[in-house]
Amino acid sequence: MSGFSVDWLALREPVDAVSRNLELTGELQAWRQLHDHLSVLDLGSGTGANLRYLAPLLGDDQHWWLVDHDPAVLGRGDALLRQWAATRESNPSLEWRLLDLNRDWERLDLPDIHLVTASALLDLVSAAWLERFARRCREWRAAVFVTLSYDGTILWEPALEGDKTLRERINRHQQTDKGFGSALGPDAPATLAILLRQLGYWVMLRPSPWRLGPEHATLQTVLREGWAQTARTLAPERAGWLDDWATERRRLLEQGHSRLHVGHWDLLAWLKE
Repeated sequence: MSGFSVDWLALREPVDAVSRNLELTGELQAWRQLHDHLSVLDLGSGTGANLRYLAPLLGDDQHWWLVDHDPAVLGRGDALLRQWAATRESNPSLEWRLLDLNRDWERLDLPDIHLVTASALLDLVSAAWLERFARRCREWRAAVFVTLSYDGTILWEPALEGDKTLRERINRHQQTDKGFGSALGPDAPATLAILLRQLGYWVMLRPSPWRLGPEHATLQTVLREGWAQTARTLAPERAGWLDDWATERRRLLEQGHSRLHVGHWDLLAWLKE
């Protein structure tokens, strides 16, 4: 199962927070009024960014299970959440679970789950994993709120020759094995929507793009470097154009002229009956 560094999670957290779809967040808050107590299962929880964003919006009397496979990330998350909780008068109770989401589903036999949530996870998983995920949510009769799933869109301003080739290679890489089998990549949000509708859910799917300007130069730089490395790895014998592309993109970033749109989807679903 692929993991992400604590530094990367910290860098993206504020951008994720302002990119979430406000319509769906509002619908989730309305749904939450149906429950006196709320139990939440957060998959691929990282350092707890999902909890830090959602818990203040979902009222009192919450319990969260936060699940990740990386003990270093969980340790950092525990420290961050202790700091966060110290600044608040009311906090949810929480439990960390260290497990591999691909192999350890039997250890997720938890009682009374009302909401299953995840962020930046769906595009990493396979069709088989997603089917199992949807069935388990139906068994729990849980609502589903999955945010910031990559949709295949990468648009730079100003545009450069090579942008399209880079995007095609990144999207091809998105469908390689990330620890769950061949990943669905950008197809995952729509696939989950279909699976949940077949299981009797109402489903809402809305865009939540990153819109990165000069003030996000560090994040743009990390993405530029990572994507260039990925593109080169996929086809090293045909990567000469990458040097020119990376050099010009770096120049635009250093001059404060670069903007970047990265597409995502947010999904909210709950049972009809």
